[in-house]
Amino acid sequence: MARIGYIVGSISSTSINRSVFEALKLNSPEGVELTEIPIAELPVYSPDFDANYPQTARDFKAEIEAADAVIVSTPQYNDSFSGAVKNAVDWSSRPWGQHSFSGKPTAVATASIAPHGGSKAGGFLAAVLEFGQAKVLETQLNVHVAEDTFDESGNFASVERRAEARDFLTAIASNAGN
Repeated sequence: MARIGYIVGSISSTSINRSVFEALKLNSPEGVELTEIPIAELPVYSPDFDANYPQTARDFKAEIEAADAVIVSTPQYNDSFSGAVKNAVDWSSRPWGQHSFSGKPTAVATASIAPHGGSKAGGFLAAVLEFGQAKVLETQLNVHVAEDTFDESGNFASVERRAEARDFLTAIASNAGN
């Protein structure tokens, strides 16, 4: 069983990134368990916390470290990734030298109403994760979200997108724990 943690990089109640993960769960191959690593309760990072990390940040770091692999998703805001994701990565990388993503197989996913699905944000996010020595996987999922992206049950409407979702998760699972 590959335990893949995922971070939804939007804290919006109407997050399309969250909708993508709900559809990914419906297309998860056998032997893959997806578990959310929540970020909404993380305060804005400051080095003032380094000597006394809040429990929510300690729990966040522990969940990353416990996962066999991690998917970090982001919307595309102003041609980059979200501030919520940046804050989460900052928490994961502190105190200095204790980066929770170090050596962790990590994939990037994006969801956007833009035709490219947020791929530009994904590239920037991958670079930041690589700085923290995450093992960023080449496989990336970029979903252009439109009115017809999801069906009435919340799954991807197209057979092709469902297959892409399974392939994405299979590639991550094959790297889990490596």
